[in-house]
Amino acid sequence: MFHIMLLLPLCSLIVSLVLAQPPNIIVILADDLGYNDVSWHNDAVIMPHIAQLAAEGVTLEQHYSQPLCSPTRGALLTGRYPIHNGLNNGAIQPLTPYGLDTSEITLPEELRRANY
Repeated sequence: MFHIMLLLPLCSLIVSLVLAQPPNIIVILADDLGYNDVSWHNDAVIMPHIAQLAAEGVTLEQHYSQPLCSPTRGALLTGRYPIHNGLNNGAIQPLTPYGLDTSEITLPEELRRANY
């Protein structure tokens, strides 16, 4: 009987923790994707699964993007313009001896601090 009394509060705690989990975050970053290249802006584009994700989630459409991949990814990861995170010189090629400064605080680090 004593074990059941200990088990019930523990089960209750586990259920409350599971229910209190933050929602999933899916970031889709596509190079050279224009405003009219998605189905919710252009009926000629067929992408039902992505459209469903967009309809059920949050779509961010007011933003700045860079013309190259490395500055865009650096800005997404840090929340800072490429001129401020050192990635404004274009795409980083393989085996290049530089990249995002390791002292930069990134989105994954902040999500980890928020228990994601």
